[in-house]
Amino acid sequence: MILSRRSMLAMAAAGRLGALAPQPPTFRAEARLVEIHATVFDRRGRHVPGLRREDFEIVEDGHVEKAEIFESEESPFSVGLLLDVTGSMEEALPVVKQACLRMLDELRPQDHVAVFAFNDRFTQAVDFTADRRAAAAAIRRFTAVGRTALFDALARASIRMAERKGKKALIVLTDGNDNASTLTLDSALRRAQREAIPVHCIAQGEALRAGRLMDTLEKIAQVTGANSFRLEKVSKIGEVFAEITRDLAASYLLAYRPRPGSGEWRPIRVQVPRLKEARVRCRQGYYAG
Repeated sequence: MILSRRSMLAMAAAGRLGALAPQPPTFRAEARLVEIHATVFDRRGRHVPGLRREDFEIVEDGHVEKAEIFESEESPFSVGLLLDVTGSMEEALPVVKQACLRMLDELRPQDHVAVFAFNDRFTQAVDFTADRRAAAAAIRRFTAVGRTALFDALARASIRMAERKGKKALIVLTDGNDNASTLTLDSALRRAQREAIPVHCIAQGEALRAGRLMDTLEKIAQVTGANSFRLEKVSKIGEVFAEITRDLAASYLLAYRPRPGSGEWRPIRVQVPRLKEARVRCRQGYYAG
């Protein structure tokens, strides 16, 4: 393109004016911290309390990293309940409700809970709160109806959980294979790997006979540093909730600043060097960048 002399003069003048005009502030984006929720067990499978920041060693892809943030097992946590309320849950739902209410009673006063539900739609029944009565009232109102959009609900709940600071975990209960989501099994797993949230997966009923679904739920729990449960009898749901609650209360939060990356998967290993036989359950890695 050829510019006239008048055009060039106008552009030069605009450049001079631009140099004199106030410049907008420049913001430099910092790399986000990598959060690790860690639960430590001794050789007998018992929780190890009283650990400090310096007791932990974080190894990312062969590099030892320093934790910039640390929260002990005494710190409060946030737990999200994501409950299947589809039509197939009609018989089991009353038992599940009672188990959820007992779980609320086991939370510490400083802990917060949010209640989510799904059928073919995702519902946030109660936002994060320490008000046990509000959470209990929401749980009691649930009725069983509709189809199963599990993976869409898992994505929505994960986004909501990601906004919470500090220690947190999501508990997912389902009794059926997904038949209404727009997301796929693989996309649900990918999102779980990308987020820093432990996702405890509980399957019962028809879900136990869906092989690929069970594999994915177990993989989601594994890569996020959580547990998966095959619930053969719905009457055992209270015991499962109690185990998860104990794990949450005994967990630690570590966070460090990663090296720059471009989307590659980076494995993470956390260990307690002074406790040679200790086992640490935590997320397996993350996608950089």
